[in-house]
Amino acid sequence: MYYYGNETIMSLEQVLRLKASEVRILEWVRTYEFLENSYGIDEAVPYFLEIKCEEGQVKIRKNRILDFPEYSCEGEATFQEVDEALRVFHEWAQEILAKKES
Repeated sequence: MYYYGNETIMSLEQVLRLKASEVRILEWVRTYEFLENSYGIDEAVPYFLEIKCEEGQVKIRKNRILDFPEYSCEGEATFQEVDEALRVFHEWAQEILAKKES
């Protein structure tokens, strides 16, 4: 886990353990562009996710990496509650991990 200003960067595995209370405290979390394989080597992941607490709402984004650092947003949703946003955020992370494993 790394901190850059007000942004926290976590692995996809760490994000799956993220709790709503932690999101409220951290305010802005995104996932790495890399995933460690079974040999301990970082491999590129085609997506990164963001969850961000803004004024009275929580925004999540699924971004496809084009030519790093360039990316495009492939999914975005806004929720009133962190719990709702985190559920979808976790689903997106699981989808990315499942695609990477296959």
